[in-house]
Amino acid sequence: MRRAYGGMLSFEHDGVHHLLMIGGIGSKPVVQLSHSGYSELPSGRWRTNEHSMYNLSSRKWSNPSIIGQCIPPVSGFVIEKISNTRAVLFGGLETDGEAKVTITDNIYNIILEISVSTVFWQCVKKPETIDQWPMGRYLHGGAAIITGSNHPMLVISGGRDKDGVTLDDFWIFNIAQHSWIKLDVPHSVSKRLDHSLSVFIMSPSCVWILTVGGSLVTSPNIVMLTELVIDKGEWTVGDTFDTNGMKNEEYKKKYLQHLELGRKMWLEADYQKPRKGDTADIEQTVQALMKNLEEKEREAQFLHQQLEQNKTEKEHEIKRYSHLLQEKDRVEAEREQRYNSQLEEKEREHQDVLQEKNKELQEKDRELHQLQEAVHVYQQRALANDHWVINKDEVTLTKEELGRGSYAVVTVGIFRDLRVAVKSLHNIIISDYNLALFSREMSIASRVRHPNLVQFIGATKVDNPLILTELMSTSLNQELRRNRLTNQQILSIAQDVALGLNYLHLFKPQPIIHRDVSSPNVLLKPCTGAAGFEAKVADYGTAKLVQVDSTGTVMPGNVAYAAPEARDPDQHSPAMDVYSYSVLLMEMTLGSPPEMTMAEREVQAGSVSWSDMKSLIQIGINASPRARLTMAQVIESLKRINIFDTL
Repeated sequence: MRRAYGGMLSFEHDGVHHLLMIGGIGSKPVVQLSHSGYSELPSGRWRTNEHSMYNLSSRKWSNPSIIGQCIPPVSGFVIEKISNTRAVLFGGLETDGEAKVTITDNIYNIILEISVSTVFWQCVKKPETIDQWPMGRYLHGGAAIITGSNHPMLVISGGRDKDGVTLDDFWIFNIAQHSWIKLDVPHSVSKRLDHSLSVFIMSPSCVWILTVGGSLVTSPNIVMLTELVIDKGEWTVGDTFDTNGMKNEEYKKKYLQHLELGRKMWLEADYQKPRKGDTADIEQTVQALMKNLEEKEREAQFLHQQLEQNKTEKEHEIKRYSHLLQEKDRVEAEREQRYNSQLEEKEREHQDVLQEKNKELQEKDRELHQLQEAVHVYQQRALANDHWVINKDEVTLTKEELGRGSYAVVTVGIFRDLRVAVKSLHNIIISDYNLALFSREMSIASRVRHPNLVQFIGATKVDNPLILTELMSTSLNQELRRNRLTNQQILSIAQDVALGLNYLHLFKPQPIIHRDVSSPNVLLKPCTGAAGFEAKVADYGTAKLVQVDSTGTVMPGNVAYAAPEARDPDQHSPAMDVYSYSVLLMEMTLGSPPEMTMAEREVQAGSVSWSDMKSLIQIGINASPRARLTMAQVIESLKRINIFDTL
């Protein structure tokens, strides 16, 4: 992945030069390597510890193997090479597996095993007993000091701490002894951020540190030269020069002095080396080789120990993971057992509830059976009580016809010297079932008594039945064809019809639904009142009977008055009479017959100018039965209507 704020090392193996790039921040990796770490930052960039090796001869990239205590995803650190196969790293911003960011103060030793393309890591943390240790930082400067006469050193300065404060310190790390010393240098040298350090070896005992660039730096301090002197293992700070100081004569003089001194010291050291062929030379060479061999053996032993440690850690990790799996299986088994137990308990409770419900249902069935038996007994008694039956010989039919319909013809008749209305039913309804139904309906009609219901007198049972009722003067339908009613007449007739229907709807033991409320079934009789008419509802006793046609289909009565639910027997209720009654109110108010469809009737109702009556009509012709008023509520509404309230 492309990245910055990482580190890069160069090294050589078998005459081939390589570059090793470690860590940094960059774009989202296309491929995440299994042995590398990656962490997404809030900014959308990614921090990594990925190792990328570039072969300068083949110009190809590769990814070496990583073993040991590798640093987590990191950026903003310093990494310095101390030999062809070793390097040291300090500080930086680390991100752990939980995306937690830490500013580290750890030292990492890095060993390159080029022959097997492996990078070995060793982490050196601050011992608890040591106080002399620099705090964690990032974007600091660093360089390696390799004089040849001493162990390699790492020098660092400045940087930024966890609070974002620029640090003002200067440290040297003894790589062999794993110890730090802090040196007191001018603030212009140490208080820097994102700068670089370079080391110039003047002599085995004198080092010049060049501090270049960085934040918070202005001229002439952009480049600073600091003299470090080591004597008997102790480091001290000598002169410091800024950009201007490095141009004066004092600096040049000092530079030449150190240069001459360093040349002399190295020449003396070289002169004291044994000549080739000398015994001392051979012995020294052997000693050097032995020392190098011992160093390699120590490194190999250390690597072996690390590998064994890693192996042991892996074995422990495998055992721990196996234990976790076993524990997870045990927990899952216990959970499943508890769940099954709960299911069984629920099933038992469910069965208990079902048994209890079955007992309740059996009890209800028993009660229902008893009620059905009682109703049957009542019906049998009602059928047996034929007090309403009239001898057909007592009825004389005249030729004066009052009306004719699809199921009956109504004429004037004489019964016991009384002029009555006689309804002769057609043959279409004569059957054993319908005769039984007819008897039951006549029995009920004989018990109905209300001044706004046409009085039932009796009926015959031989051949085609004859139904006798009181004789009325005319029908509302005929009166509407002759004259336009006044508001007072409309209100009076509306109240009479509502009272009659309300009586039927409240009839016991079951309500009587008329099912055919219409102007032909509202009969009028002159009276001395202000309205001039007394209205009575007709056909209430035979409505249910006569609406069964030859196909057995329940008809809705007069279609122009029928409620939307009229064709569904399961939906029949007193509310369907309220709908038909409201259409009747509209017919009286407008003085014109109702339209044939529900939509047309709604438009027709909107043309009513009598506002109180219009509101009552529109509520009554609502498509939803639940939204309509009851007849009792209609009666109360009629009492509040103002006959003079017209638009």
